[in-house]
Amino acid sequence: MYEILAFGTQYFIWKKLTEAGISRLARRLFAAWGTFWVLAGILAGYDYGHAEYNILPGRLTEILRALSLTWTIISILAFFAFLLVWVLSRFRQFTRRKVFFAVMLALVGTLYCMFEAYYVTARHAEIRTRKLPEGMDRLRLVFISDAHIGGLLTRWHFERVMHLVSESHPDILALTGDTLDGVMTYRERELSMLAEMAEKAKYGAFAINGNHEYYWLLDEDVEKIIRDCGYTLLINERAECQGITIISLDDDLNGWLKPYLKPEDSERFVLVMKHRPGLPFDAEGKFDLQISGHTHGGQFWPLGYFKSMAQKSTQGLSEKAGGYVYVSNGSGFNGPPMRMFTPPEVTVIDIVREE
Repeated sequence: MYEILAFGTQYFIWKKLTEAGISRLARRLFAAWGTFWVLAGILAGYDYGHAEYNILPGRLTEILRALSLTWTIISILAFFAFLLVWVLSRFRQFTRRKVFFAVMLALVGTLYCMFEAYYVTARHAEIRTRKLPEGMDRLRLVFISDAHIGGLLTRWHFERVMHLVSESHPDILALTGDTLDGVMTYRERELSMLAEMAEKAKYGAFAINGNHEYYWLLDEDVEKIIRDCGYTLLINERAECQGITIISLDDDLNGWLKPYLKPEDSERFVLVMKHRPGLPFDAEGKFDLQISGHTHGGQFWPLGYFKSMAQKSTQGLSEKAGGYVYVSNGSGFNGPPMRMFTPPEVTVIDIVREE
């Protein structure tokens, strides 16, 4: 799909460069550059997260894939820039001047998307409930989804994530999947920060797998890495923390809550950790809050609308099936270090006692 988009958008741009009289050498260089990254993306996509293929080293695979997807997004932005200039000129022939304006417009769009991807902020929400244990008036849950440590994610970006977690003073810290996304050999600093974040949680730090953890299980023992960083990794399990019940449902199914519930849970706050935002089959009236990610908010507007329809989800906080669901935009990015109108976040949810 990405390759078709890349070839299609680049062909349109190439035609407009030809129309504007841009030199043959420049057009050939553009075509060669674009073709290289499309072919690199095909190769890396085949190898991505599958050690048994063994075509490229895992680190090279994740970098090539990320760079190829970055070029694809840049070419799509350039396509829309060239199309806009062409439409505004009433479909008249392209000139060198129009090429200049289109390239500048694409450059501004690219820089904005990169800025947004790396500028993560804290997003706050509040939930009121009568189910907090006696003597507890407020419980602060901080959760991170889709950090995607790997690829083109920078140490500076993850330092910002850690700073936001530290500033939030979490009672409970949760990782809702796609935390690790690549070979961790060169990520010692990021992993040490992940461990430092677990220590910030007053009552405990919990984690679940996302689809990208499973992509890399053959290359890296990602589950051991998460546990070694100080997180309680839950895989279709139940845990208890400070009088609330935490239930994890694995990434590949919606699952059922009933096998993990006990009679006393009807009077307790039930937190469901689930990477994809689809509700459990028997969710109605059986949970108080579900935290999920996976969609990245679409990562690029307006893709969020289509992802929300596919996942039957809503960005941010919503009420469903007698409980609350929070779907995070994620704190990182998948592939290209770019976002458009879907800013990354560290989510801070205050669960407040209501009398």
